[in-house]
Amino acid sequence: MGIVNAIADALSVDDVHLTLPTADRAASARLYDILLGTRAAERWAVSNGSIGLADSDRRLTVDLHVADLAGAATLLRRRGVALDDRGESDGMGKSLALTEYAPLRVTGYEMTGGGAPGATSSGMIDHVVFTVAEADAAIALFGGRLGVNLRLVRDLGKGVSQLFFRTRSTVLEVVAGAPDTDEGIGLMGVAWRCSDIVAEQRRLVDAGLNVSEVRTGRKAGTEVCTVREPALGTATLLIQQ
Repeated sequence: MGIVNAIADALSVDDVHLTLPTADRAASARLYDILLGTRAAERWAVSNGSIGLADSDRRLTVDLHVADLAGAATLLRRRGVALDDRGESDGMGKSLALTEYAPLRVTGYEMTGGGAPGATSSGMIDHVVFTVAEADAAIALFGGRLGVNLRLVRDLGKGVSQLFFRTRSTVLEVVAGAPDTDEGIGLMGVAWRCSDIVAEQRRLVDAGLNVSEVRTGRKAGTEVCTVREPALGTATLLIQQ
């Protein structure tokens, strides 16, 4: 029997790049400078993704990084996903919007770093939380068309569920069926991983940010605190595990 060569997966999602609309970019930038450290090209890069800011008249974008953009585009189109490359420029380089699944896009652009001294100690996105109306639609999109590994489904009761998809570098958590959830895909928040959450909470409070006390997280063995700063553009959590 001959040796069968492994075929690389063109659509292998890893890092996540977010561009958040904000009413006051200067105020938002000041907060992210404190939270994540030095920016480059108007983005704050960590080891598995980045955050950028946009004016309030722009739309939220969520760029999922793939190693082979052309190959990923071919595979997505074969799976019935319409793509659009006419998106607005936001410093993310070449991106293809999933036309029917805004704000999702795929990109070959790489913008990662190690965080800055004094910022979140591990410089890493722990998970990004999305909202959708229906769990089946989320599974079909993230698990089927995008090929992201579905690791866990948690029933929260009253038709609400949490779905946890694992990319090569982070977790995409999807809350499905929550009350008042709009049609389409919404961004609910971002969790940043810390190696010493007590020290990090103290550092942010000392810098003037409104941060909750450290508490036990829902996941066993975790501790979390909430950064209560609306100017960050999305709900923001710190987590140690």
